[in-house]
Amino acid sequence: MNKPGPMFKAFFTKNKRDTSFLKHVACWCMLLFICSCATLEKTALAPNQIELTAENLYLINGTYENNSSEGPPYLDYFWGSYLRAKEFKIVSKQVNKENKPYLVSLNVLNKKKIRASVTINDSLLKTYTIRGKIKNGYFEQHRKMYILPALLINEYHSSKFRIGLLKDHKVLTDFKKIEFGTVYFFSPFNNSAAYYSLPHLRITPE
Repeated sequence: MNKPGPMFKAFFTKNKRDTSFLKHVACWCMLLFICSCATLEKTALAPNQIELTAENLYLINGTYENNSSEGPPYLDYFWGSYLRAKEFKIVSKQVNKENKPYLVSLNVLNKKKIRASVTINDSLLKTYTIRGKIKNGYFEQHRKMYILPALLINEYHSSKFRIGLLKDHKVLTDFKKIEFGTVYFFSPFNNSAAYYSLPHLRITPE
């Protein structure tokens, strides 16, 4: 049998190196992906906080006034959803200019789903379902992620949101996002942020 020639050996060696390089790149990408996932801090429940369980989750049913003074910007992922451009214009105008807070009504469907409705000035803005699970005394929404590869903006986003309950019938919300990318591949940006223990006033009777 003829032995492999030098050209074959060179080709085999090059492919082996390329495969090894791709494996290293894949490992680094996987590590970056794992490290860049938004994770909420595991904190002890406050003295005036009620631990949420499958049996008492219904206690968060009610309508709450969004804490606009301490919460994230309206374009951020919050209360388990994004505001679309049209919705953002309505909220921004009526909250900032007309000083009318937007309200969020929560209705527990089961231990994994909560129906949320956003209203402002007695007008329904949107209704959606928050999907998640009970974890560490909170209802924690499933992680939301997206990658936006484009010529103008490249962006990576990962966020988490959870709801807790206080003994005075207010709800607490925690929100964290990891968001970074580049503009035209040259100008990097980082919009990561976190908001913990935001209280929201209940406006419906207990």
